[in-house]
Order: sequence, then C-alpha cells, then structure tokens
Amino acid sequence: MTPITPLVRKYLDDERAEVASVRVETMDHAAGTPSSGGLRRVSGTTTCGRPWSFVVKSIHSARHWPHIDSLPEPFRTEFIGEFPWRTEADVYTARLRMPAGLRLPRLFLVEDLGDDRLDLWLEDVRPAPGGWDLTRYAGAARALGRLAGLRPAGGPHTDTALRIYVTKRIMNHAVPALLEPAVWRHPLVASHADPLLQMDLDALARRIPALLAAAASLPHTMAHGDASPQNLMVPADAPDEFVAIDWGWQDPVPIGFDLGQLLVGLAHLGATEPGELPVIHRTIQEAYTRGLADEGVASDHVAAGYVTTLVLRSAFTAIPVERLGDPVTDGLQDLFRKRVGLARFIADLGLAL
Repeated sequence: MTPITPLVRKYLDDERAEVASVRVETMDHAAGTPSSGGLRRVSGTTTCGRPWSFVVKSIHSARHWPHIDSLPEPFRTEFIGEFPWRTEADVYTARLRMPAGLRLPRLFLVEDLGDDRLDLWLEDVRPAPGGWDLTRYAGAARALGRLAGLRPAGGPHTDTALRIYVTKRIMNHAVPALLEPAVWRHPLVASHADPLLQMDLDALARRIPALLAAAASLPHTMAHGDASPQNLMVPADAPDEFVAIDWGWQDPVPIGFDLGQLLVGLAHLGATEPGELPVIHRTIQEAYTRGLADEGVASDHVAAGYVTTLVLRSAFTAIPVERLGDPVTDGLQDLFRKRVGLARFIADLGLAL
C-alpha cells in the first residue's frame, strides 16, 4: 500500500503534517488508449484540518487492455510490443521545458505495481467553470504552437508511429468499415450524409499513401500528441493557462499535428455543431501560427501539416460506425448528425489539399 503521509507532506510542503482522514473515489474516465487504466481521487485532511487531494491515474501495457483479445493473434503480439504505454510517465518524469501558458500537472509519485503496471500520483487540478469558446481555443492553440516551436525535430522523418496507426487502425479497420454498403443505408447515416460523402471519403482513402508521403516531407516537431480540449485542463486558480494531461505519442510529428485533436476532441463527444467547425478551424490555425512566431519559428507549412494529419487520423473515424448497432435514441441521432457533419468538413479540407 502506498504510504500516504510522505506524499501529503510533499503536497503541503510541511514535514510535520499528519494524515487524519483518507477518502478514495473512482472518477469517470474514458479509456482513450489501450494503456489507460482506472482513475481515482485520493483525498483527505490532516490532523490540523488542512485538505489535500491527488488524482491517481493507472497505466499499463497494452497486454492488459480489456479489448486486446479482439485483435488477431499475429497483430496482437506485435501491437503489445510496439504500443508506447509508458509515454505519459516518461513525459512527466522528463521535466520538459514548457512554453508560456502551458504546464504539466505536478507529479508526486510514479508507483511501480509490477507486471507492467504503473500508478501516477498527480496534482488534482480543479477546473475553471465555463466551456470552450473561441478565446479558449485560441489560447490553447497558441500554447501548442509555442510548444512546437520550442521542440523542433531534425530529419529525415519516417513518421513511424503515424504510419503504424494509419496502417493498422485506419486502413485495416476504419476504411473497410466505411466500404460496407449497409453503413450508408443505415438511417443514422443516410438521414444526415449528403450523396457525395461516401465517394469523397473513398477518394481520400485512395490517397492515404500519398498523404503519408506528404506528411513525412514537412518540417517536424515534438508535440503533445493528443491535444484535445479534454486533455488541456483550465485550472480554476489560473484560468489563463492550460494543464496538459494524457500525452500521446512522443515521436516527431509534422508541424501543426496537435491542431487536429484540438478541433475534433469535443466534436467526437457531440459537443460541437458542424456549423461551428469552420470558425474553430480558422481560429486555431491562426493562433498556432502566432505561437510558432512567439518562438521565432517559421509557419509556412502549418496548414499542410495540420490538415494532412487531420485527414489521416480523423476523416475515416468521424462517423462512429461502431455504434450503428446501439438502440436508436434522440441523443444517438443527434450524435450521428454532428459526427457526419464532422466527416463532411474534414473531407472537404482533405479534398482541397
């Protein structure tokens, strides 16, 4: 069992603190990657009445992923060996230099549980009220541009992680699913998709090898890797900054890469109207460019890197075909309306490349 008292003393910067009470509660957490385990809050008070609180995130090897048996055996072994499950722990322990407006949560302990499992004891960031308006999107994009500007990556680039993801997730699964005629006849899709969307996505799928080659030719940087709004927390005590959690892959990526997840993160939840996407798109691209300029980095290739990787990662997964078998509710109808609109928007961007 983890000794709580030393962590509480570190948290409070008080070597005399004694723990009086401990509460453990499970937190809602969408397991976004195969390495994500549970999330819980461990909190309490000291004998002097001072409150303390940690968020404990569990991460593990992909072999502990509940859905690992759904993968074919040859692919399963390869996937387990290649999946970078320790990324988040490595980012937090590396003490990376962060740009203005962006920081990591404070890390108190990396607890090795054995069997390729870790618990990360992290700062419990209390979020500021309010949703994501254009001002918040612009602030996040500018901070991500500064992050990219601080961490340029020399070449040449093979985009190994991106190619693995596109080959195994997109080309082997997402694209074949979209080729099924039943998808486009289903009322959840047919009632919202325009007649050309299937054809346009098919045309983009045929361009995947060329898009990968184009991405590899662009300037590269290090990045967050999964910079959705859900992973850029706005702390209540510092509402002008962002606390970056749930870091994604840490291989060099094309410049502008982080903008894709910033655009689609809330859209995947059905929290963004399709009509809002164009102005969010313009806002974050312009703000990211300003962030690069803050670090003295040229921004000539931002649009190409942003849109190319957005298409590769998100065009073919925008429509949630995995939910076509769910009971049809008003909420599901609305989600498909918005997600089909997202697919249409990304397809239009891709066709203009």
